[in-house]
Amino acid sequence: MGLYSIGYIAYGFLQAALAVWAFTLWRRDRTAGAFMLMLPIATVWYDNLIIGLGSTIGAGATLEALTFPRFLGHSLFTPSWIVAAVMLATRFGAFRGRERIAKIGSWVLYAAMVAVGFLNEVISFEGELVAEADVLYYTNVGRLFTPPPPSLTMTIVVLLAGIYIAIRTKGRWPWMALGAVLVPAGQFVNAEGPMFFVVNFGEILMSASLVATLAYVMRRERAGTRER
Repeated sequence: MGLYSIGYIAYGFLQAALAVWAFTLWRRDRTAGAFMLMLPIATVWYDNLIIGLGSTIGAGATLEALTFPRFLGHSLFTPSWIVAAVMLATRFGAFRGRERIAKIGSWVLYAAMVAVGFLNEVISFEGELVAEADVLYYTNVGRLFTPPPPSLTMTIVVLLAGIYIAIRTKGRWPWMALGAVLVPAGQFVNAEGPMFFVVNFGEILMSASLVATLAYVMRRERAGTRER
């Protein structure tokens, strides 16, 4: 097992640790938004793990079968951060007086992106083996849309919510916006092998920024310092 494969496995463990953190926050918060924040992180650890183990498993039916849940998970859970981002922005004061409309709108957009993602990543799935450096994995060359609309939409929503939070906190909490800025390179650049390894680090930072933002807003609410 080579350096890049080990790196992907390490990424998987980092995402798993973030998922555990998100789960502990959800147990205290018990909101739908906190639950939806947790789902993509709990899915991406598997994504990195299978890529990291690909060279050990070897090309063939087993690796391709283990690959399919990666794309199923992306189609179902990547848009979940739309709901989470709107929830976080709302708790910082966005959509005042229209919180319910914003919440319903985020769920409608999530459902629409799941439908698009399922068509793009599952129904149209066509695996093609990628072998670069010591990394071995299957990518989906059957996509109808590139970049994937769910990833694009989710990133835009998270970025806008992050910018709003940065403004509301007078720049004291820019991390969610910064985390969203790091992702487009991984979503929109056709990066494979070693470069794919590098841009995947942006996903970890984005995950961390969202979980940290939830922890931050919970602290603010407990302290009674919610800004008007």
